[in-house]
Amino acid sequence: MENTHGKLHLPHSTVLIRNLDAVQSFVKSRLSDTKREIGDGLSFFKEEIAEKFHKTGDYLNSLVLPVNNFIKDINQIEQEFEAERQKNDEYCICLNGRMIPAAEVLNMPMEENY
Repeated sequence: MENTHGKLHLPHSTVLIRNLDAVQSFVKSRLSDTKREIGDGLSFFKEEIAEKFHKTGDYLNSLVLPVNNFIKDINQIEQEFEAERQKNDEYCICLNGRMIPAAEVLNMPMEENY
């Protein structure tokens, strides 16, 4: 744009329209990219919240299970302990959630540390 003798000369109208179209298409593409990125972020956030919610439910269930023993009376708990002791009178060690007799554990292959 030139300023000659105090008058402002505008470029040809087709060039101005072409520039406006380019700006408009740029803004549309940026807007659609931003919408897609926000959608991806929200879906990721939603999935993470759902996963945490399910894990919390699992943790609460594992915390509630021992409460069942408080519902039982003391005699019933002692009877269950006595039944387990009589079932396996040998000393047991808990491995991977199972009670295994100590003799069986000692016969398992072990790592040697020097």
